[in-house]
Amino acid sequence: MAQVNIGVIAAAGKGTRAYPKTTFIPKPLFKIENKSILSHNIDLLSKTLKVQKIYVIVGHLKEQIIQEVETIKNRGLDISIETVPWTTKGLAADIASLEPKINEHFFTILGDEFYYKTDHEVFLKTFQKYPDLECAIGIVKTPLISRIRKNYSVELQDELVLNLVEKPIDPPNMLLGLGSYLLSSNYFSFFKNTPPSQRTGVIELTDVIDKMTKDTKKVYATTVDCNYFNINSMQDYHHAIYEIRNDQFDRYKVSLIIPTHNNERSIADFLEDFKNKSHEIILVDFLSTDKTIEIAEKYSVRVERFGGNNKQSLGSQIRQGLEKATGDILFVISPDGSFRSKDFPKYLEYMKDSDMVIGTRTTRQMIEQGSNLSPLSRFINLFMGKLVELAWWSQEPRFTDVDCQYVAIWKEAYSKIRPMLLEKGKLYIAEMMIEIVRSHMRCIEIPISYYKPAEQEKFTLKLALRNAWKILKMIHRKKREKI
Repeated sequence: MAQVNIGVIAAAGKGTRAYPKTTFIPKPLFKIENKSILSHNIDLLSKTLKVQKIYVIVGHLKEQIIQEVETIKNRGLDISIETVPWTTKGLAADIASLEPKINEHFFTILGDEFYYKTDHEVFLKTFQKYPDLECAIGIVKTPLISRIRKNYSVELQDELVLNLVEKPIDPPNMLLGLGSYLLSSNYFSFFKNTPPSQRTGVIELTDVIDKMTKDTKKVYATTVDCNYFNINSMQDYHHAIYEIRNDQFDRYKVSLIIPTHNNERSIADFLEDFKNKSHEIILVDFLSTDKTIEIAEKYSVRVERFGGNNKQSLGSQIRQGLEKATGDILFVISPDGSFRSKDFPKYLEYMKDSDMVIGTRTTRQMIEQGSNLSPLSRFINLFMGKLVELAWWSQEPRFTDVDCQYVAIWKEAYSKIRPMLLEKGKLYIAEMMIEIVRSHMRCIEIPISYYKPAEQEKFTLKLALRNAWKILKMIHRKKREKI
């Protein structure tokens, strides 16, 4: 098999279409499958394409990229990785700046593209078949014309590229051009002889390759079999997360964490309703003196005794259960009869493209008559949700309920926010919501049904105002803290 020793990853762009996340995190560091896109692409170059040297072009938020590269180096990869500064004159110029370092064929991959289940090694077969090629362009076949319109297409004669069409309104075929290229060192000369684009004012990479195509007749297409995701916007990113999680969803384990304290009136109905919904149920009990534990032990549950000595320590009680859980998706659900398993599938579906899903009890048609969720209660929760929105407006959260005890979170997301969780009482939900937003992760709120609890907690204006004051102080503290 032919060998290419050098790889280039373009990881310098500002990613303005993925605002607001790219204000804080460069797109190549967006996480997919708990790894940055940059890490995935370094693995693609080193493990699949077997390069020995990788240049990572850095610019926007370069300190974060450099730190990630150092972390990747510490994984023990047997390759050399070097960061180089961008030119601020466009991708083609950034690659051209590497001329003093490269005098042979090299791979280039765009840092904001992710390839899932890919066979990129076919590039090496193309190189073996055409050893004097000037460029090999990665392409995929797609029935979605909208995807081609956002990228570029190619016109072919067999494998020979005849023409590149940038962002075509009417694509000439169903071939989508990828941001994966195998380039010869002659690229640098062609760059110098390519005029700037009238549209952007800079020399475009596709224009350089198009010139190579016309002048040499040695540019070939390599058909790649993969699921391709071009992360231009946040919607592109969430779409990628959804598709990959959806493909793997059957392998994820679900844990239910159930906090109890003298729930003998409701625990049997709850466990009957939620049985067979998860891989494990962890009942975290706080000093129950009734038959709660006796009833629960008739079901397949794991009982954990909460070691606290304060009835107002619900947050600590929940965290004990979360930390004992072995699942990938962690649910926290009150067993007082307020919630039903019929909403469970909704949570799972939304978990495919978010880090945390919380219920909102603000839809009147979904609230059982006689429940303790009064108009005052709904208003206070709505008001506090909007205060959280306002405090982190740039993150674009949408909250209408800060006290719904029916929540799901990915274990990896919980692990990231765990060091910042301090709330010992019932307001732990509000703190988790805030920390997910502060950590630039995605929290989605969904409408759920709310039923009359078996043991109703009396809701008073005094209690509402006290909780509102506590959340205000929490918001103030979190705004001042650094992550």
